[in-house]
Amino acid sequence: MSNPVTILGADGLPMKKAATSFSGPRYGGGSIGGTLAGWSPRLRAADDRISSGRDRMVARVRDLVDRNGWLSGAVQRQVDEAIGANFRFNWNPDLKALGLDRDWAKEWIAKTENAFHNYANDPRRPLDAGNRLSLAGLLGLAFRHRMSEGDAVALAHWLPRRPVEYSTAIQIVDPDRLSNPFGQFNNETMRNGIEINGFGAPVAYHFRSRHPNDPWAIQNQNWVRVNARTKWGRSRVLHFYEMEQAGQTRGRGLLGPAIEKLKVADDYERSEQEAALINAIFAAFIESPFDKTIMDEVTEDEDAISRYQQERAAFADRNPILFGGSKVHRLFAGESFNFNHGNRDNAAFQVFISNALRHAATALGQSYEEFANDWSGTNYSSARAAMLKSWKFLTTRRGHFANGFATPIWALWLEEHLNLGKVDIPAGVPSFWENPAAWCRGNWIGPGRGWVDPVKEANASEIRVEANLSTLQTEAAEQGADYREILDQKARERDEFEERGFAYPGDSRTQVTYTETPEGDTVSAHVSKLQDIGRRAMMRRK
Repeated sequence: MSNPVTILGADGLPMKKAATSFSGPRYGGGSIGGTLAGWSPRLRAADDRISSGRDRMVARVRDLVDRNGWLSGAVQRQVDEAIGANFRFNWNPDLKALGLDRDWAKEWIAKTENAFHNYANDPRRPLDAGNRLSLAGLLGLAFRHRMSEGDAVALAHWLPRRPVEYSTAIQIVDPDRLSNPFGQFNNETMRNGIEINGFGAPVAYHFRSRHPNDPWAIQNQNWVRVNARTKWGRSRVLHFYEMEQAGQTRGRGLLGPAIEKLKVADDYERSEQEAALINAIFAAFIESPFDKTIMDEVTEDEDAISRYQQERAAFADRNPILFGGSKVHRLFAGESFNFNHGNRDNAAFQVFISNALRHAATALGQSYEEFANDWSGTNYSSARAAMLKSWKFLTTRRGHFANGFATPIWALWLEEHLNLGKVDIPAGVPSFWENPAAWCRGNWIGPGRGWVDPVKEANASEIRVEANLSTLQTEAAEQGADYREILDQKARERDEFEERGFAYPGDSRTQVTYTETPEGDTVSAHVSKLQDIGRRAMMRRK
């Protein structure tokens, strides 16, 4: 018996048996038959996938927001709940990294926060390059663009203006203006108006002088190149978007996946309204005995039609009938009077609309109840569960936006504030650009979550703080408040209560402690009163 022949590979080892080439896909999602036959999307790069049809999609989203009440209200609620009317920064610099003493920095931090708050809300609107919006207004507009178009874009200007103390100014830019000059195609270093380097980092941005479809602009075919940063690192362009695929340079709006269903639902609703209106207008009709063939023959003779109508009119004039002040017509020979009962089957309408609204609500990260403002079938538990789910989505979106767009605005102002020498920084402390992360650390406080049941949730908040599972800062921030402002206000109120001889609410609480007896079989309660400022004030007055 001869020895078997062994085929060796390039490495001198026996070659392994190759897998069968027609083994098929491991998962059903990779099959080419059955229900997936005919569905063969190709793999696309991030910018190619998002840029294709971008302008058309954005135009459709804006049109729906303009015309659809549900969508318009949902977008406005997102802006109100994420940014609100007073978006505040709670500065918490890394004092250890900066080598600063906490006691020394306490007052300095408060003064710096106050200076920024005053500049951001100055009635002259100096933070806005157009002198129209406060900080919350600028951020709300940028957040709205991020939702609809996927991008929040702004230019950081240096505008010395007397008597305004600071020169930092922000201009929100329509993302439509960020584009390749003269419509040139994307290439290795130019993507959708952004110059990038080999790592994909932005080097410069190209903006049209005006919106491409501005009918009153005569220079909308001019482009301006703006470097992403200055030589020392100061941002000149603020661009925020959420990446969904590596290599992506522009964002995608949240409403894109829901456009088709919302448009169909909008058309369906309009058709139902028109049908209902027609039923309301045509409350009744008169049925003639003549069939279509007879009427076609009659209509060929205009004189016959005229004589027929004249006979009908003359008959009606000769036979007026009044019944209780109401006029009743006697019909012409052969005619019958029928009411339009309007029995149209539209049972599927509500189901269809609800499904479309749920689809859009999911795209926006809201519950159906919030999106449709329909709480009719909701109890406390389900309402709270829906709000918590939406709150998680909202806080995540707000956190990303605050870190990527709002904090850079704070950094621009803080750099200028430090350069103006407003505070005597101790020797040896790193400069702003030596450790910007330590200087800019903090969190943004937006609108509060709100309460479904204030009593239950306030008690739960108190329990979390007392059990060291939360802090007053965290609990206050969830309700859109700054705990330091609360404490300052309570101190002022306490002084005013004491001056007028009243007990401040909460100071006369009863504290109960339990002590076990030596025998161990009985427990006695010792009741003690906490400090009562009002009582002492009354005694002083007497």
